[in-house]
Amino acid sequence: MTMLRSISLVLLTALLAVAGRAQAQRTSYVQQFAGSTVLLTNGDTLQGPLVLHHAEDVVLITQPDNTVSTLSAVAVQSFAVKGEKEQRRNNFYDFYDARQGYYYGSPYYGGMPPRQRRERVDTSLVRVYRVYRWNHDNDYSDFKSPGFFEQLSRGPQVLLRREIQVERPVNYGASPYGYGGYGYGGVPRYAGSYTEIQDKFYLGTPNGNVVPLRSPKKDLLAVFRAQAKQLEQYAKENKLSFTEARDLAFIVNYANYLQAQNK
Repeated sequence: MTMLRSISLVLLTALLAVAGRAQAQRTSYVQQFAGSTVLLTNGDTLQGPLVLHHAEDVVLITQPDNTVSTLSAVAVQSFAVKGEKEQRRNNFYDFYDARQGYYYGSPYYGGMPPRQRRERVDTSLVRVYRVYRWNHDNDYSDFKSPGFFEQLSRGPQVLLRREIQVERPVNYGASPYGYGGYGYGGVPRYAGSYTEIQDKFYLGTPNGNVVPLRSPKKDLLAVFRAQAKQLEQYAKENKLSFTEARDLAFIVNYANYLQAQNK
């Protein structure tokens, strides 16, 4: 009995260690842009190279005299950036069309889908960020503070995105017999980690609230309950994904269009 307990304890400890490593760890995500225009809450405008600290909701902007201003979200209304210095994501999308309110099948496209994703980075593309007050995904807290959200669609219900960098483990490949990369009891050995950028989607409402889209399809259809069947059909006909940022932006634009038609 004692031996069985010892073996069980060892296995449990190993499994807990693997589970701990398997859980994605959020890490700091910083982007640098060659140019920006920042609109402050006091009405002033700043321009210059910008560094965006996503998790901290802070930007550093270099002035023409080479002084650096550090601004938290509470001091900013919105900002636009271009010329990312180190591209961390493949196939960067241009959200210009989506921010104008267009959607698949609209007269703007003559019934044809919009431009496809770009295979190469275009540093001239502009990204727009706006400030919303939110509870940092804490559903049990009434405390809200300003945060930066990237605008992906037009309104009145605006698709927003926050990007997070997560660290994921890499395990050695192995056979199920306890060798070839596996440790004691068939537990895979930890081989290091890699980082990736993940999207977290939200809806910005006309009254300034932020609605998380943790399960984008389910949550979006719940918001647009009266248009849910039309949205599902629209996405199916145009082969749009509720989890891809650009596809979801056009779905939100179409939802806004349908909602306006029903008023």
